Amino acid sequence: MKHFSLNLETISPLAIRSDHAQAGADSAGYISGTALAGSLAAVHRLYFQEGGEQFEQLFLSGQVQYPDLYPATFKNEGMQGAINDPIYALPKTAQSCKRFPGFFPIKDGDDEEESHGVRDTLLDWAVFELGSAAKKKETNQPVDVADLLRPLQTHKQCECGNPMDHFTGYYRRRSVDEKMMKAEVETRLQTHTGINRETGTVQEGILYNRRVFNEHTQFWGMVKLPEHLAGPLQDFIDDVGLSGLVRVGTGRTRGMGKAHLSIAPMEEEQYSFEAFKKNLQKFNDRLQYAALQTFPANRFDLALKPFYFAVTLYSPAILRDSLLRYYGTINEKTLAKLLDMPDDSFQLVYQAASTKRVTGWNELWGTPRMNEFAIDTGSVFLFASDVEMNDTLREALFNLEEKGIGQRKAEGFGRVRISDPFHLEEELR
Repeated sequence: MKHFSLNLETISPLAIRSDHAQAGADSAGYISGTALAGSLAAVHRLYFQEGGEQFEQLFLSGQVQYPDLYPATFKNEGMQGAINDPIYALPKTAQSCKRFPGFFPIKDGDDEEESHGVRDTLLDWAVFELGSAAKKKETNQPVDVADLLRPLQTHKQCECGNPMDHFTGYYRRRSVDEKMMKAEVETRLQTHTGINRETGTVQEGILYNRRVFNEHTQFWGMVKLPEHLAGPLQDFIDDVGLSGLVRVGTGRTRGMGKAHLSIAPMEEEQYSFEAFKKNLQKFNDRLQYAALQTFPANRFDLALKPFYFAVTLYSPAILRDSLLRYYGTINEKTLAKLLDMPDDSFQLVYQAASTKRVTGWNELWGTPRMNEFAIDTGSVFLFASDVEMNDTLREALFNLEEKGIGQRKAEGFGRVRISDPFHLEEELR
């Protein structure tokens, strides 16, 4: 697999409807992979009218995984300039001060609003769940409730005295100095009049609003594709990216959705198997260390499993069983099936997950897509492995991260990250 960073800049207001409710004015907070792939497919048919084979490979074969494009506009110039550093969705375990939310300001000359930092709670919840099953060695009694709650109570309040709360959005970790910052999402309400279908004039009494992204809003996503298709896709984006032909979202006949695109290869070292193994081991070591710090082995019987890892969704995942019923979670059997391993290989320790409805439009056929249900972006699942981590399991997890899970992966669905380093941010950043 080759990895490319795809950058999009809006030239005119852009609207991505969050659903198909008639009175809906809200917009989705990102550009879905479905909308991106459909827009590029429409331009390809217009630009290369005789490129049937290439069109099939890029848009119909499922070999190219088009990403969800997340907001990538930052007030800080240094963070804005790091265009090849990934944008990630914050996991559902992230928290920040309720009164002054956000990452600590980057001190490099830019004026920043007051913010008290962001941290992750997955290790706290992991220790809580592991301690719930532990017993005191001297009495063989369950652990006291006060000891169980200590990891969660430690970060219940911010240093300013205000409570901590869930923190959502999209962030970038700058590779130069590991600084993190949340992306800014600038939108406004745009008013439209309804058109009478018979007369083609303004229909009296119909006035509606649509929330749109402002002009010059930046978006970022990572395209995954086989090496033999890297050249054709890069050439295609280079040809049409600044041509003004690319339009994304709704209201394109009203002048909305015009965008410029650029594409660049990413460093493959950070997505190598060796880097993956180090990241996997670091997460396991940190989790077990946190558990033993809270419940020392000489006083408690923790019964730790050989290995722990987390599965974090960075796009919605559509999973269905053999009867076509949608999954609302990833349990032990589901993960074992995805990894092609025995059902009793894993144990679900903790999860923070939700579901969402997925709607869309098929640009090629000009018809609406069937409504589906997906496990939402940012959902986190912590698993324990009942066997020692070996190369077979490492390779299976690595392929899961590379290829994704579930259906419609070519449209950006099912992107996961195994043992995301963000979960190790125990202290405020």
